[in-house]
Amino acid sequence: MKNKFCIYILFLLLGCMACNFSTTQEKYKTLGSETWERDSNYKFEFNITQPGSYHVSTCIRHSTDYKQRNISCYLIIRHQGVEVDKENSDIIIVDNNGRWVGQGLTGLKTVVQPIDRIFHFDSTGIYTMEIKHRMKDKQLKGIKNIGIKIKSTTYYGEE
Repeated sequence: MKNKFCIYILFLLLGCMACNFSTTQEKYKTLGSETWERDSNYKFEFNITQPGSYHVSTCIRHSTDYKQRNISCYLIIRHQGVEVDKENSDIIIVDNNGRWVGQGLTGLKTVVQPIDRIFHFDSTGIYTMEIKHRMKDKQLKGIKNIGIKIKSTTYYGEE
């Protein structure tokens, strides 16, 4: 009897998870010199297997040697070589009280900054997301990794 109850609970949990299916992909590039040059663009490829709506976040891992409060970036999205979308992203590094926003112990912090709007990918395939900074300084020292995170907002059974 106890085993039957556990099986029913397992099926109930699996059913709930299927109704709220979400896909997340996250990729990072490592900067060898820990310096992000203004003329350096970083490209990330994501395989979109389900057309729909997606949340996109820009991600930065930085040392506490980074001296600015934020990083302003351009994000360009291409599909089959054609630009399909672009957006500016301001990644907040330090809050108004002077505290690090990112998570992490010691001198390495990770900031995942969601972009305030939803992106729509109308077809499946490889999408290329290119990120570059648009800061006044030509070199941003203390940047260890740059990344992009995408998360599907489409639920099972919806378009």
